Amino acid sequence: MSPFQDKAAPEHTTPTFAVENETIFPVPEDRRHGNAWSLLMVWIGANQNIMAIMTGLIYPNICHLSLGWSLLAILSGNLLGGIFMALHAAQGPHLGIPQMQQTRGQFGSTGSLLIIAIIILMYIGFTSTFFAISREQIVQVFGTSVSQLPIWISVIVIGALCAIGHDVIERFISGFIPVAAITFVLLAFAYMSASGGHLAQPMWQSPTPHEFLTALSLGVLWQIAYAPYVSDYTRYLPSATGERTAFLVCLAGSVIGTAFPTFIGSYIGSTGFSGNMYDAVRPWSPFLPMVLFAVMMVSTLVSCTMQIYCAALSSLTFLQTFRPNWTPTGRSRAFAALTLCLCCAVITINLSGSVLEILDNVIALLLAVLSPWTAINLVDYYLVRHGAYDIPSLFRHDGGIYGRANRPALLCYAIGVIVQIPFLSNGLYTGALARALGGIDVSWIIGILVPGVLYLALARHRT
Repeated sequence: MSPFQDKAAPEHTTPTFAVENETIFPVPEDRRHGNAWSLLMVWIGANQNIMAIMTGLIYPNICHLSLGWSLLAILSGNLLGGIFMALHAAQGPHLGIPQMQQTRGQFGSTGSLLIIAIIILMYIGFTSTFFAISREQIVQVFGTSVSQLPIWISVIVIGALCAIGHDVIERFISGFIPVAAITFVLLAFAYMSASGGHLAQPMWQSPTPHEFLTALSLGVLWQIAYAPYVSDYTRYLPSATGERTAFLVCLAGSVIGTAFPTFIGSYIGSTGFSGNMYDAVRPWSPFLPMVLFAVMMVSTLVSCTMQIYCAALSSLTFLQTFRPNWTPTGRSRAFAALTLCLCCAVITINLSGSVLEILDNVIALLLAVLSPWTAINLVDYYLVRHGAYDIPSLFRHDGGIYGRANRPALLCYAIGVIVQIPFLSNGLYTGALARALGGIDVSWIIGILVPGVLYLALARHRT
């Protein structure tokens, strides 16, 4: 048993709004709760947001896919990326610790700091993009000048939810599912009515390989982006839940949850209707735009709360590396969450340009830095250590049996990023090999295979 599990902890009979005291340390068995159904609801609800709808717009508007091919790209991309994501989720019930804490087992106590810092920046980037989307919605629905008010309201709400912690966040996410589902379906009908049921291009108009693979990558990255924190939400499941159940439930929940709003977004983009979503529902009732706006704002709060909660845990992990005797509390998590929210607010206030283009470029860059990490983590967990980690070592300043820096892992990660450069093809950069392939971006495939195989070979050589 971990030395962190001998602390007194009450049976899980706490009310919904009880403050979570666990932060980055192992969750004791008597504090664990939930089941496959609750986990399924979390990952369906986690993806019911406006960013998923806007990502769906990328398929017809930037990738130029017809609606039928968009659906195929959405399902296949999310299923492929979801497999990697769900393999990370399965680690939660077994280890009972946040994902970034477990990353010390691959990269060492100080070697993991680079990965943790990148992940924190990812959270900040996504949250800032959500904030920017919220700000734009004000202009679309009310026709007024840009207002920063939604950002500051979001900061307060997210900070409060993260201060209370895991249980209330889980209930918030799950409770939003029926509201989002009904709203998104009605939104699709509104666009169908506004466009007369016509599509801008034939249902199965064949795309180029470049267009389809670019669209496929969107789904892969959407799921892999969850990998650094998916076990943060499965760590509260009883260990008896098992890795297989956690894997299958997270995979099903996230793929279904993502595919639904993303397909709604791709349908919206395929109708060719020139107005925004509020214009589409306004003919039905002058009150509907405000109702739709409220739902969309709550959807951003759902996703941003997930991002900031995990960013706070990652930040505490980062800081605890330098103060190994420090035991972060719920108050520490709340302070970290509020600080991160304020950083995101400041970034968003100074953010300009098309949110859709920013989102597309952010997704492309994230894929390059996340895929090598996910490969190394999964190879180490499933093929090298088979889930057997010395938990106390993960909290020691010197890294315990894992050391301060695992140079082979860091080398594999660096190689995994570098080898992708010639294969990159996005709005920011196109590599030589990508141009030779007709602009097709296969960098994420290289970024998973090369570091994964290399790390496995080095690990077996050392043993």
